[in-house]
Amino acid sequence: MTLLPKLPRTRYGVILLVLNLAIDTSVSAGAQAQTAAVKADQNGVVQFTTPSNNIECIYVPAGGSPVYKPPGNMAELSCDRAAPSYVRIQMSARGTVQQISNPGDQPCCSVGPVLNYGETWRLAPFSCTSERTGLTCRRDDGHGFSVSRAGIKRY
Repeated sequence: MTLLPKLPRTRYGVILLVLNLAIDTSVSAGAQAQTAAVKADQNGVVQFTTPSNNIECIYVPAGGSPVYKPPGNMAELSCDRAAPSYVRIQMSARGTVQQISNPGDQPCCSVGPVLNYGETWRLAPFSCTSERTGLTCRRDDGHGFSVSRAGIKRY
């Protein structure tokens, strides 16, 4: 709970009080938007894996990073599943969710911090929730995917 400064009972004091509450609320909400264990690097890139080490995701911000520029320079979320077969699921800030079977590079996983079961990572326009049954990622517009050993669903 935030301790509020004592303000005069004038219209000006009420405005300051409202502004103070608005700023405090937005800072608190921003701090909760990203799980503490999952943070962006100096280029804005975020990488995390699930506790099973079967799924690994990487977020690249709009404009890309020094080593990768997403198509259209839009923010991109890409998740790889290692077993039972190596699959990559990608989505940009807009457009369809793509599934790539056998992407042709070294299979993932276990790099980066863990997004524990029950935790949600969020960085607009994406959010991912880790559960024992798999990982579900969505964009703010509702499109997204669920990935697990049992299968992949795109919507």
